[in-house]
Amino acid sequence: MREKRMSRTGKKVGITLGGILVCLLLVGGVLYATGTLQSWRDDRELSGACEGSLAAQQVRDALGSDDVGARDTSADGPGVLASCRAEVTGGGSGLSIQVYRGSRSEGAMAYLDRRGLASYSPPVSPLGTWPGVLLNDPGMPRASLWLRCHGKEDKSLLVTARLEGLGGKAWSGDRRRDFAAAVTATSKKAADAFGCADPDGGSLTGLADNPRDRPVPISKATGTCAALRPHSRAAARAGLDHVWTTRSGGSAPVEDCVLTTSDDPQVPGYWISAYYGPYAESFATEVAASRVQGERGQEKDAHLTWATAECPGTDQRALYVLRGIIADTGTTTRPGEVPVRHDSAALRADLLTAFARQSSERHHCGDLKAP
Repeated sequence: MREKRMSRTGKKVGITLGGILVCLLLVGGVLYATGTLQSWRDDRELSGACEGSLAAQQVRDALGSDDVGARDTSADGPGVLASCRAEVTGGGSGLSIQVYRGSRSEGAMAYLDRRGLASYSPPVSPLGTWPGVLLNDPGMPRASLWLRCHGKEDKSLLVTARLEGLGGKAWSGDRRRDFAAAVTATSKKAADAFGCADPDGGSLTGLADNPRDRPVPISKATGTCAALRPHSRAAARAGLDHVWTTRSGGSAPVEDCVLTTSDDPQVPGYWISAYYGPYAESFATEVAASRVQGERGQEKDAHLTWATAECPGTDQRALYVLRGIIADTGTTTRPGEVPVRHDSAALRADLLTAFARQSSERHHCGDLKAP
């Protein structure tokens, strides 16, 4: 009798366990079929990547999908605190983020696609009123921020981001704003994660499109190119009569003003830029390859003229650079030359000095050393 009773009990336990297993399989199947399990995995990945710095919802908005996962990636250089990539599940567009100490400049210019003095790269525009810039390249939009911290110890951060794999999706105003929102929201979380006390913030008011889309005559220039207006006639004699300019508010750590040729306002001739804090060091070491020597200078050809200034909140002097852009084929200039009719060292010095003086004043800098 006892053996029969145990046999019945064993059967009941087996039936119960089998029923539980079937239920678990059914629940698992439902979770898988409805995408709940994948969604849970995605949420967990997004919350853990980049040391918990990703702003999950804003990243989803930037990628145009709710099905977004993330993973940590290998760092590009020393000083990187976090590096990760969020991407649409199953393939598609992706958003790469890097966070590193503001005192370490490695990679800042690469993220802005500035790799050589005489080569073209898209100009930047302000990231609203945030201390950052946006590179409006439809193929691979990028952004970079310099978050200066106000604690006892300087723990300032650089946050860089690029949006990849847009495919046929238009780089529209809404998508631009979603990308900018993802970068700024992630930057705020990174500041908390890495001890950046009371970082400089801002809004996305005035977020601009690509300055190249709207060439302006030098005589009517505003924003970053406004200081060049008095030199419009001298520039015209050199064959430069338009500029690519953008809004200037004194918060962007990189500013551009590009002078374009009289033959074609889409062909750059002289490229003038301001670099502040770690961006100044990054340009001098990564792009100029130590050709920037001293606080001011000018090379004999049209490739490099520079000035510097002393700015508050950083030991790094601001760097102001005028460089000549070598023409592509199809221009009236011979290959390997800057497309200006008459290169003038005096004109280059005047243009750079005017630009540097105005930019340094916006950024409350002093002790300007111009060529």
